[in-house]
Amino acid sequence: MHPSASYQNTPAHSLMRWGASAYFAMPLCYVAMFLIFGVALSIPQSDVVSDKIAYIASEQSLLSLAYVLGYLLFGCLLLVAVQATHARLISTSSHLLNFATAFGLIWVVLMMCSGMIALVGMNTMVKLFSQGSSHADTLFYVYNPIVNGLGGGIELVGGMWVLVLSIHGLKTAQLAKGLHLFGLIVGLLGIGTVFQSLAGIKEAFGLSQIVWFICMGIALLKTHGRAEQ
Repeated sequence: MHPSASYQNTPAHSLMRWGASAYFAMPLCYVAMFLIFGVALSIPQSDVVSDKIAYIASEQSLLSLAYVLGYLLFGCLLLVAVQATHARLISTSSHLLNFATAFGLIWVVLMMCSGMIALVGMNTMVKLFSQGSSHADTLFYVYNPIVNGLGGGIELVGGMWVLVLSIHGLKTAQLAKGLHLFGLIVGLLGIGTVFQSLAGIKEAFGLSQIVWFICMGIALLKTHGRAEQ
């Protein structure tokens, strides 16, 4: 039996394929979030919190879909991508890769927590609002910063994952050098979101990471393709 034929049936071979699929699907989650929050929804800019809550209540189903796609589904896909990337880049000296993977797994947890908090918090807030409770306003002020803080208001953890992965990739030269150099830029942009006063940096990170996701998916597909030859 040819060595590549036996490799095709190994878990690693299957993981590369699923990892590439996850990398290609994650940008779709970003696009879906943009279309829902940036195009389909128009939350009132009024200072009256009850107006915002009333609008959220009227669009609860669409918001729930956004949270499921942008946080829960993204988190599941990210978990597959993190594992596949770790398997692809692992080497004899893998302490740096382990460090990067830890950040990737932490990001998975944060995304999943954000999605669940968003769904439960929104549902509770809408129920309180429908009952005429003043606690709905309080919950609005509480759960929004928590969801934003954990789920994308600051992209430090995701940025660290990309940055350390790219540093490891440059040291071990396992993927294209240009991909890892681009990853350094993406990672630094993510870390830069810590500085909330920097205009546009969050958007720059999101857009550049979409490109990085696609490039990483292609890189894993090439690994998968070479194994079949």
